[in-house]
Amino acid sequence: MADEKTYLRAVIYVKLILVAIMWGGTFIATRMASQVFEPFTGASFRYAFALVFMIPLMLMKDKTALSINKKQFLQLLVLGSTGIFAYSFFFFNGMKRVDASHGSLIVALNPVLVMLISSLFGKERIKGIRIMGLLLSLSGTAIVIARGDIFSLFSTFTWGDAFMLGCPIAWAFYTYFAKDALKTTTPLQASTWAILLGFLMILFFVPFETYPTKVDWSVWLALAYLGICGSVLGFVWYYEGIQKIGPVKTSAFNNLIPIFAMILSVVVLGETIHAYTLYGSAMVIGGVFLINRF
Repeated sequence: MADEKTYLRAVIYVKLILVAIMWGGTFIATRMASQVFEPFTGASFRYAFALVFMIPLMLMKDKTALSINKKQFLQLLVLGSTGIFAYSFFFFNGMKRVDASHGSLIVALNPVLVMLISSLFGKERIKGIRIMGLLLSLSGTAIVIARGDIFSLFSTFTWGDAFMLGCPIAWAFYTYFAKDALKTTTPLQASTWAILLGFLMILFFVPFETYPTKVDWSVWLALAYLGICGSVLGFVWYYEGIQKIGPVKTSAFNNLIPIFAMILSVVVLGETIHAYTLYGSAMVIGGVFLINRF
């Protein structure tokens, strides 16, 4: 029995590492798509690609998955409005304005914010070495935002930074509230419904945006990647992690995202990694390690 539990936990860890790799790639894909599409239009294509696969897959596993009660609907509506609608708005706007490597380090604050929200709304308490980890992560993020000069933090703060800061805030609420939703729904059902409801909210704003006259095939490929890898596989496996090991431990795997995002931003986009990016990321990741380890 113990061996089986160890195996299942190991499978979850492997899946969450793969999620971190795929989500590292979403920064590059969104950076490409955001240069062509406006936020809601780009996000609508991402989730349209996702739903083409997710709805049939959900119904194959459970033909009654589209039937939910009022309480479940409200829970899933919260997930759709935070993790899909709000996150997409911040993500596309942010990635239009900052480098992928820069944006990924700001989003790496997610585990810290999950812990803060868990402390405010739940039984999670912040004390001892966790406070040190919190301060270390916040300091590392401040260095990244300040482009290495902490004394010019406010003068170097941009709209791109503001939008990127909205991402971990929206995602932290999404992660925290997912735990209750998953008590009565499966990871696939919850993620599909969240995406569907968030997608409907996004569609409302699409007519107010300008559609590009020409779209390169590489941008369509980037949107397909966002839909299939970033959403179908990423969301379902992430929810499995929340269900099996809890939101705080699951969100800790997000620390790997900026590492993969930085590597991919150099290889795919040809971005330059600055010295402050490296030691800022070390502080963010080190701080989150302290939070989760102790």
